[in-house]
Amino acid sequence: MAEIREVTPEVTLFLRSIGLSNYYIVKIFDLVGESAIGLTEDNPYWLLEEFPRMGFAKVDAIAKSLGFGDENRYRVEAGIAILMKKYASEGHSFAFYKDLCRETAENLQINSELVEDVTEDMVFDGRLQLADVNGVRAVYFYGYYKAECSVAGKLARLENPQDGLKPVGGNIEALIAKTEAQSAVELSSEQKEAVRNALLSGVSIITGGPGTGKTTIINTLISIVEGSGLKAAVAAPTGRAAKRVMETSGHFACTVHRLLEFFYDEETRYMAFGRNAEKPLTQDVVIIDEASMLDLLLAEALCNALKPGTRLILVGDADQLPSVGAGNVLADLIDSEFFFTSALTHIYRQSEQSGIVINAHRINSGDYPKFGEDFRLVKADKHEEILRKIVDISSEIPKERLQVLTPTKKGLIGSISLNEHLQKTFNPPSEEKDELKFGSTVFRVGDRVMQNKNDYQIEYKAAGNEKASGKGVFNGEIGTVAAVDKEMKTVTVVYDDTRWVEYPYIQLDELELAYAITVHKSQGSEFPVVILPMSWFPPVLATRSLLYTAVTRGKEDVVIVGNPQYMNGMVDNNRSKSRNSGLKARIVGMCGLM
Repeated sequence: MAEIREVTPEVTLFLRSIGLSNYYIVKIFDLVGESAIGLTEDNPYWLLEEFPRMGFAKVDAIAKSLGFGDENRYRVEAGIAILMKKYASEGHSFAFYKDLCRETAENLQINSELVEDVTEDMVFDGRLQLADVNGVRAVYFYGYYKAECSVAGKLARLENPQDGLKPVGGNIEALIAKTEAQSAVELSSEQKEAVRNALLSGVSIITGGPGTGKTTIINTLISIVEGSGLKAAVAAPTGRAAKRVMETSGHFACTVHRLLEFFYDEETRYMAFGRNAEKPLTQDVVIIDEASMLDLLLAEALCNALKPGTRLILVGDADQLPSVGAGNVLADLIDSEFFFTSALTHIYRQSEQSGIVINAHRINSGDYPKFGEDFRLVKADKHEEILRKIVDISSEIPKERLQVLTPTKKGLIGSISLNEHLQKTFNPPSEEKDELKFGSTVFRVGDRVMQNKNDYQIEYKAAGNEKASGKGVFNGEIGTVAAVDKEMKTVTVVYDDTRWVEYPYIQLDELELAYAITVHKSQGSEFPVVILPMSWFPPVLATRSLLYTAVTRGKEDVVIVGNPQYMNGMVDNNRSKSRNSGLKARIVGMCGLM
């Protein structure tokens, strides 16, 4: 655990005088020390960059108390940046110039001409980038613009390598037949076509729903590649997805971050990667599973680390929710029509009896699910009744087998409320269990918790070997509270039974209870039993893709608690929210020149 510095009286007095709590005083001093006073007096909006949860309204009030006016350029810059980050948090790679200027002016209650001037200044100093996307003026954070150009250019070069691809050591049909004989698994014609496309292409995509044989294809590809003396790597965007690949394929897999040897750059205070254009990966074939979760910035890092002639094979389900981070990578690659895409549709024998698999495909086709033994309905109408029945059903299931999913964090059947009630069921207060309260959340020994942001600096110890350590815990990782030190105000969490992380009090905002999580946070995971509340949700959440993603998280049992009419409404709502992305246009432009 990093040592927390003691705040000097001068800094404490100043920060308290502008209305900041002890929590933020400690965090600010730990970050910038005695510079806190000068930085804040010069430009209080710097606080938003480092502590976005402080919120614009609070920082704006601080700025006004320090004499900053409504049209101060730092204020306008902050307003633009806040809105751009909002767009990014919704998955957009860029904002439309007119929308950005109009909304910022409305939010700050200033004229749009000033917003336009400041936007141009932010372009000039390299923070923003103006670009044309399909004939419309767009504004990017420069990093997203660079990422789109980089990904498009690298994929074009991978698809058309100057020196060709390394041969796989024989006739592809014979290699497939040999692998079938060795594994005693016969591939279908569409599976063989997917393997053939992947081996003949620099970039290929394999997409299909549950039970369509994606794992069989991955296993076949690995066998052929490694049997030909080539090196293969398998990775996934999250640790849980990578673990699942290992369990189903028997081949080592890791996160994309670990494949690229991520580290925290102390100088830039950003994540960096040990594998990059100067030191590329040595593998000849890189397979990325759960590729629908690949966001734009991670895709850029991955593409930068691939040496010329590498085969990149993206495997996933194009009908699931897109990545949590900005970008629409998998869909853009498919829609560009420049890369071989194998769409798997056949459901295999071992999955034909699964009500979960059958209903997932029904949902995806726009048909209503049918309830049965492993896809159950528990009727309830009001939110209070839904909540009570979820708690009752959960109490009969071992917590290790269960995951409650919900479309939203807010409300009585949102994850925050559900966690509060499920904690009482699974891990009630006890004199034998230490606990620590942070805000409105109590963390207790034995609680299931989730990391809610990427933290590249936080240190972990390896289980059974205190000398082995590392850094980095990622958004969405689920662990268990192993210890609470009430005197030191720390919470220790163990992840995957292998990594022990001690959180000081000021970092507990990175944790949340995880008996219930949002469907978005569940991407890349599977659980034996999934419970899903079903009621009215805003149309932007009540979509077919969200229901499909939720249902496909369950391996043995899915329980819908609520009104089935709302579930049918989700099936009917196939209006997936479009994302602002220029990647497809850039791929078409780049590949068209090759």
